[in-house]
Amino acid sequence: MLEEQSGSESQEVVEQGVQTDTPDSGQHLTDTLNQEKAYSQKQRQRSQKAEAEIEKLTARLKKIEEDSMVEQNKYKELWEQDKTDAEWARGYKKNRKASLLEKIPEDKREKINKMNLNLDALELFVEEMTDTNSPKETMKAVPGQVSTPTMNKPYKDMTEQERKQWHTQVLDSKN
Repeated sequence: MLEEQSGSESQEVVEQGVQTDTPDSGQHLTDTLNQEKAYSQKQRQRSQKAEAEIEKLTARLKKIEEDSMVEQNKYKELWEQDKTDAEWARGYKKNRKASLLEKIPEDKREKINKMNLNLDALELFVEEMTDTNSPKETMKAVPGQVSTPTMNKPYKDMTEQERKQWHTQVLDSKN
């Protein structure tokens, strides 16, 4: 009898321990998730502030370098830097304009080129033109898909099997 009582008491203690841990662990889990979320937001804000600070410092450093070149009468070096930047920009614009003009049909290409549109206007024009000229999207064949052949013969020239296929196609298309 003592063995039965001691066994039942140990089972009750185990059951009570399990019951008390469940609500606390759920609360602990949500607390941990909330803490992690707050920490993540804090880290993101720090990162954004650091990136903004780097941009400011880079701009300030460039300005200081330009000012020091002006003080040292190194206008030629400053002019060379600006010249290379300008050459790169002109080359980019020229290549971009050529690629956009290639998308326009040949009969309209020369007229558009003579209009001497800036790059933004030309991009907008080409985008609008390609949207209106593009055909509606159609279903494409899927690799491995079985296609059913259509009958292009007159009914009188078909064999018995072709007539059966034609009838099933007609019935399937009506359903």
